Amino acid sequence: QISVGTGAKQVVFNALMATLNAGDEVIVPAPYYASYPDIARIAGAVPRVVTCPSESGFKLTPAALEGALTGRSRWLVLNSPGNPSGAVYDQGELAALAQVLRRHPTVAVLSDDIYEHFLYDGAKFATMAQVAPDMADRTLTVNGVSKTYGMTGWRIGYAGGPSALIRAMARIQYQCTTSPCSVSQAAAV
Repeated sequence: QISVGTGAKQVVFNALMATLNAGDEVIVPAPYYASYPDIARIAGAVPRVVTCPSESGFKLTPAALEGALTGRSRWLVLNSPGNPSGAVYDQGELAALAQVLRRHPTVAVLSDDIYEHFLYDGAKFATMAQVAPDMADRTLTVNGVSKTYGMTGWRIGYAGGPSALIRAMARIQYQCTTSPCSVSQAAAV
């Protein structure tokens, strides 16, 4: 249930490449990390960018999520704390999004938690796997060592998720980088 790649971006890339077909959709709340839509496009999918204005704290609301979902939706990308906004979803906000997702069982959650330890003003970290454990079979939690440990050049990212997804991601990784550098893996430990 664990994948380790050459950075969190490769882990995201592997997940989308392993699961998307042409015409599938990836819900990307905006503002967003620039690579999410491009990776979806490379996988043949359509990024559905949902604008999250300052009035919502730059966060996706349940109503906006419901309005964005279609029969082609396959992934929701959540990045909290968010890059570039710094927006942090609390447990209640994630639980409300999970309520919507439970009605759409073909949509998986990619929870990019790379900024997990960058919290300010009393914000508390929460992640979808923690808030909605009943959705573990369709939640991929992504993280890495680059931000928290200041190890950007070491290129170690990792994810936890359902075994079938991790196996599919491994097939992609074996054909592009095989594995992260052993020295980087030791440094990350």
